Amino acid sequence: MWGRTGDNRPHICHWQIAKLAAQACGGPVEPRQHPGVDRLGHQRLGLHVGEAYSTFAEVPQDATVYVVSAARQDRLEAHLWRYPLVGRLPYRGFFERADADAAARRLAARDLDVDVRPAIAFSTLGWFADPLLSTVATEPPVAVAETVLHELWHATLFVPGEAAFNESAATFAGHRGAIAFFCAGPGRDPARCVEARSRWAATRARGRVLGRLAGRLRRLYAGSPPPPVRERTRAALCRAAAAALARRGLGGREDLVPPNNARLLGDLIYLTGLDAFEGLAPGDADLAPALGAIAASAGESRDPFGAVTALAARRERG
Repeated sequence: MWGRTGDNRPHICHWQIAKLAAQACGGPVEPRQHPGVDRLGHQRLGLHVGEAYSTFAEVPQDATVYVVSAARQDRLEAHLWRYPLVGRLPYRGFFERADADAAARRLAARDLDVDVRPAIAFSTLGWFADPLLSTVATEPPVAVAETVLHELWHATLFVPGEAAFNESAATFAGHRGAIAFFCAGPGRDPARCVEARSRWAATRARGRVLGRLAGRLRRLYAGSPPPPVRERTRAALCRAAAAALARRGLGGREDLVPPNNARLLGDLIYLTGLDAFEGLAPGDADLAPALGAIAASAGESRDPFGAVTALAARRERG
């Protein structure tokens, strides 16, 4: 996430992934110690690296930042904040939990659904040399790879005002990049390859469940039912979706119950259209061309998701 709970193109993963490779081999962790890391990103994936993650920063073990989001209770419409350069975004970050909670209370007083979640990583979109934070480095290797590649995508492509596209594209780049690293790249490891593929399949499946819930809620809200009816119905829809997540091992009841449009939209920012992205790279060898095509077309489009759909249609036509 950009400012994270994840942007823009040409190189890859310096020492964060080098760290992963060292862990996999049981060796010491040193910046840039793995010679295959740069080849993976620059030559294979085309992500912009620059000096990102060439340094390490020790930070407290709780969140680096707290992200506040809000949404209407009667529609899936996020509250937006305007920022210089990056446009309107559906979240605001705070370094102190107390400040985040105070902001959430002010938004809730306006009858908005609100959500406060921790963020463990961030990207400055290539403007500065982002450090690898200790909060990220302590995660399991596959998760670290996903996060680092997610953030490097932000330094490769960032479309102002298009949070769901930016984050969902970064989710695709992060997960598929981790698969590339552990399955055929310099961090090749059969067990972690299986784990990376499983995590990506689960992420896409979770996105489908939440996407279907969002569609049902939009139809509910479009009918403008009386508030008591609306709340009973959205509660039932959320309970059913939560049960579907639990049955498939994709989440728990607390993810969706009680209903909270801000929390749902906060998840969907990262999970929208993942199958469309996946369709651009059905095989492992297709990832780098897909990322390049997304960067070239979506970066110039007023409708980046539409650009991805058009790319997929052209691919299907051969």
